[in-house]
Amino acid sequence: MPGVQALRLRCVAARGTFLPADRRPRGTTDASAYAVTPGRAYDVVGVLALADHLSVLLRDDWGGPAFVPAELFAGVTTVVPAGWAFALDTGSSAGRRSLWGEPVLAVWGYRALVEEAGHAAALVAGEARAVALFDEARGA
Repeated sequence: MPGVQALRLRCVAARGTFLPADRRPRGTTDASAYAVTPGRAYDVVGVLALADHLSVLLRDDWGGPAFVPAELFAGVTTVVPAGWAFALDTGSSAGRRSLWGEPVLAVWGYRALVEEAGHAAALVAGEARAVALFDEARGA
C-alpha cells in the first residue's frame, strides 16, 4: 500500500490501572498489562472507536498486531496519515463490526481494516492474510 503512513504515538503507561474504569476494553482490570513499553514510540496503522473506548492498532513488544487502549499513549504526530480510510458504523449498520464482542462505532486506518468487516477479528485471531495486510500497511 504505497503512500500509507503510520501515526506515531509514545507509550505513557502499560497497565489497566492507568485506564478509567468506565473506558476499558472488556475484561481489563487494574492488574491487566499490555505488551507495550512506556517511553517507547509506536507506529499505529489504525484506530477503532468502540462503544466505551478507543483502541489503536500497532505491533506490540511480543511482535504481533495488537489493539491497545489509546489512553496508554500520547501523540507524537498529530496529523491523520495520507492514505488512511474512515468508516462510521452507526444506525442500522452499528455492530456490523465487533472486537472482543464490543461493537466498533468508527474505524480509521489502512483500507482492509476499514473496508473488511471481519479484518480486526482476523488480526486478533492471527490469521495469516490479515497479518500480511497489517504488515504491508506498516511498510514491513
